[in-house]
Amino acid sequence: MSLNAIASQESHMIATEPRSLLTVCSAPGCSTLTMGGTCVDHDEPSAVVYPRGRPYPPVQLVSPIARV
Repeated sequence: MSLNAIASQESHMIATEPRSLLTVCSAPGCSTLTMGGTCVDHDEPSAVVYPRGRPYPPVQLVSPIARV
């Protein structure tokens, strides 16, 4: 295949298939625009796994916070 034929084929693909980054949520009845399959309300929660332990332990206050 020649270089001109490849360039012609690529320009044809670009011109005939405009694609958008935003799509409508795939959940039934939802019309929210999203960048993935489902919106934030319909995404399943993901569990965070730290294979070598949590990188920073949660901060625990030793003394109470003074309020003025």
